[in-house]
Amino acid sequence: MILTLITLDSPKHVSSFDEFLGLTEQRYSSYLSQPLTPFKSGTWYTAVKPYHSGIFPFLAFDMMVMFRALPCQFFFGHDLLTFGSAEAGEIQVDDGLLAQFEEVLRQHPSGSSHMHFQGFGSRIDIGLNALSRLYVDNLTSLTRVESEVLTHLRTLQFDKYGDPMNLRTFGLQKQVAERLDKSPVAIHKSLRSAKFALLAETATAMKEMMV
Repeated sequence: MILTLITLDSPKHVSSFDEFLGLTEQRYSSYLSQPLTPFKSGTWYTAVKPYHSGIFPFLAFDMMVMFRALPCQFFFGHDLLTFGSAEAGEIQVDDGLLAQFEEVLRQHPSGSSHMHFQGFGSRIDIGLNALSRLYVDNLTSLTRVESEVLTHLRTLQFDKYGDPMNLRTFGLQKQVAERLDKSPVAIHKSLRSAKFALLAETATAMKEMMV
């Protein structure tokens, strides 16, 4: 099992986290051992089932689009939970795991958005963490309009493919334009300015490194 920790800085946005919980339940529940569970104010944890680590960049994508201007921190630790520790029920946060949670949060303080991978192998960790810096930098630069376009696109992608890791846009840009009452050209320009193609390639590259 792979531990996942998510942190938000702003109390204002923490109070609206239920919207993201709903999205997670819809798109990612089959990959998670349990729903995102509060650890302390602004921090939630869960575990990803074995062989499903590829969802990480897509989960982060959806959250950072939703909370565009808010620092979000993600930690994915492959070596903090035993293989079957969460398969039969909820993660039991004993003293040992509590200390690990606190250490992770101490090493990765709030204040800016970042993703960190640990325990996938030293070389893979280096590659994932290097790609994640590029990925997070692009996601934190999104404008309000770009985030709105990506929000609708992601909804249409999941409605069509039923797979949160599918980032194909063929035939969907026109539907986004209709939903937002904009021209397809305007949507294309928004996706280009958001560097969506680069985000999709980076997410896929990270997924392939983990599977």
